[in-house]
Amino acid sequence: MSLRSVSPLFIGTFIHRSNSGAVTVMLGLMLAQLSSHTPTHPITSLQVGLLPVTYFISELTLAPFMGAISDQWGRRKFLIIGPFFGFAQVSLLFFTPAKSPLLYLLCLQILAGVSSAMTVPAGLGYLADFTARHRTLRIRVMSFYELVTSGGIAVGTAIAGLLWDRFGHFAFFLIACTYLLVSFCMFLSPAVNQVVERGKLNYVASRYLRILRTPRLLIFIPAWLCICALVGIWLSSQIPFILTRPMHNPQQLLMGSISGPGAGHRVSLIMGGFALLFGLCLLFWAFFLNNIARLRLMFTSIVGVYLACIALFGINHRGPGNDGLLYAWLPVLLIGIFAETSFAPAALAYLADISEEAAKDRGLLMGLYSIFLGLGQILGNGLGGVFAHSFGFDGLIYLTAILAFIALLSLLWLFKQEKVHLA
Repeated sequence: MSLRSVSPLFIGTFIHRSNSGAVTVMLGLMLAQLSSHTPTHPITSLQVGLLPVTYFISELTLAPFMGAISDQWGRRKFLIIGPFFGFAQVSLLFFTPAKSPLLYLLCLQILAGVSSAMTVPAGLGYLADFTARHRTLRIRVMSFYELVTSGGIAVGTAIAGLLWDRFGHFAFFLIACTYLLVSFCMFLSPAVNQVVERGKLNYVASRYLRILRTPRLLIFIPAWLCICALVGIWLSSQIPFILTRPMHNPQQLLMGSISGPGAGHRVSLIMGGFALLFGLCLLFWAFFLNNIARLRLMFTSIVGVYLACIALFGINHRGPGNDGLLYAWLPVLLIGIFAETSFAPAALAYLADISEEAAKDRGLLMGLYSIFLGLGQILGNGLGGVFAHSFGFDGLIYLTAILAFIALLSLLWLFKQEKVHLA
């Protein structure tokens, strides 16, 4: 079976992620707009951070169960049904109340979490099954998965502001309709050989606990959580909210830097360009560095995170009128982004390698991706809201540096453990 045979799954994932990216940006724009209309009860960064926290709590709570059930019932069923929950969530966003919208939006985030909990573990388990006999192809397949994920987010964030400025709340209906196309793409995905073992729930739970006690996995978890938290900081509603909210700070030039008419277009170009660059870098890792050790790629990503932090701090504090410094810091930022993108495909390939020791539980094990992603996003969005509320844009940079340091310590410990494992 060739790589082209799983193209429908990649296409469906691309559309799904583009929807997610678009909704994330439009939520930030909508909340910034609502905040300006209700000055007596303004919406804060803390409240914006609660939305993705709720989403990922629901996803990580359900992901292991959905992954385990997909191991026994078949993954394609979950890939086909999951997008319908996304369709319901985005459709209902159109009816968001202008006053006190927080509780309504929190409830809708739970629906979005159910959709992801059904599709992500099943999709990753599907790809792990697909590459079971072609492990040299695995990092390329997982890189493609990350590529369509980040590429979808890039497209979604690029068009979100345009759709919002053109259609307003009606844009949610347009996005909702594409979830039906996602389900159709998943239906077209071919069947793959799946090792199935039906057992009682307590037996499944015992296997799950045994997998979690794997030393290589336990040591890897802190690094994966911290890197997922960085995604929660920089690819969330918090960034468009900070950049477009009409609140300026002469000490931090990025605060409210693109507020005003046409803010949706500008924030889409910035975030879409960032996500597109992220995807192109993943394409490089997929095709040119297939044989480099997983851990070496992960260490490279930490270096990239710190380069990006230094560049963003310099851009934020360059001073009014110092556009020359902006152009000086941009190449450093781009190099940092290029290096940090190596983590995701290496980490997914590493998880898939571990799954070879538990082929019957691939969906359950790859469901850990959603758990790590969910916990990391809760950590990143929750702490990101607190740090942004206290320190502005600088707070996001401080938090990023702290999390990268914790990830580095985890990877150093994992490197030592891997040497023992291979000995």
